[in-house]
Amino acid sequence: MNTISFMSPIELTLSAWLEHIPFAFWLINAHKPRVLVELGTHYGSSYFAFCQAINQLNLSTKTYAVDMWKGDEHAGFYGENVYNSVLSHNNHLYSRFSTLMRTSFDEASEHFTDGEIDLLHIDGYHTYEAVKNDFNVWLPKLSNRGVVIIHD
Repeated sequence: MNTISFMSPIELTLSAWLEHIPFAFWLINAHKPRVLVELGTHYGSSYFAFCQAINQLNLSTKTYAVDMWKGDEHAGFYGENVYNSVLSHNNHLYSRFSTLMRTSFDEASEHFTDGEIDLLHIDGYHTYEAVKNDFNVWLPKLSNRGVVIIHD
């Protein structure tokens, strides 16, 4: 652990990720990724924790949140207000380095070159088949120092 792990999160939404936020802060400091991609952002709890650490550490990391922002059978379906809230928070604090990609995970993968991504967070549709597909589709996009974290 380091001091950044004890930083207070700016964005606190009800999420299964809340207890992992200190880990997110630590991971960014330890790994210092050049490109970070999150698959499945929903309210942005994990994504904004990564962004906050990147901002605090003044890193040159580029971050990408990939989601359709409409929900699914696992997370439940939700309205435009969720995306609008995430977009507003992102634009206010992190637009210098953060991009929201409102598309499918498979389609988003086409926007990245092989070997480009240093940190991939898979937190999308929570079935074995879906996670396996996400991992296999995105694996070639990982750099030689790539780290994959999978939630749920």
